[in-house]
Amino acid sequence: MEINAIKLPEIAIIGKAGLCTKERNIVMELWEEANSHFEEVAALAMKEVDGSFIGFWGAMSDESMSFMPWSDNFSRGYYLAGIEVSKDVEAPMGWTKWILPERTYLKVLVESGEYTELFDEIINKIIPDRNLRLSGAICDYTEPKTSKNYLLCPVENI
Repeated sequence: MEINAIKLPEIAIIGKAGLCTKERNIVMELWEEANSHFEEVAALAMKEVDGSFIGFWGAMSDESMSFMPWSDNFSRGYYLAGIEVSKDVEAPMGWTKWILPERTYLKVLVESGEYTELFDEIINKIIPDRNLRLSGAICDYTEPKTSKNYLLCPVENI
């Protein structure tokens, strides 16, 4: 399992947001909405020197919008399906902009089909075994250059 500790500055993301619940998880709907209208924000996205996008984010926050973990056993909270932008970019009408706080994350590679099991292992084993605690909402991150998917878990020492 590939796990790295990284410190990230504030991250600005523009995307499609909505409330997910145990009864109605709308993550896939938000991605479909964002992808089907991507041309509206593509020019605003941050890019690498080679022109590839910096990153696609499935950012998460609790209902107070303080970017803390979801409630109800990680099944209830806001999700933002979007792309990384610079902090000064305005969100077009119909889009939402979030600025994630600067944090230290465990960056964990997600292999195809193992998301739920890996999420549970991170929360129940990896974080506690490293004498850490979850300090915010976990985010999904896709690296466009490699198409690799990661869980970014904000952590701090106990």
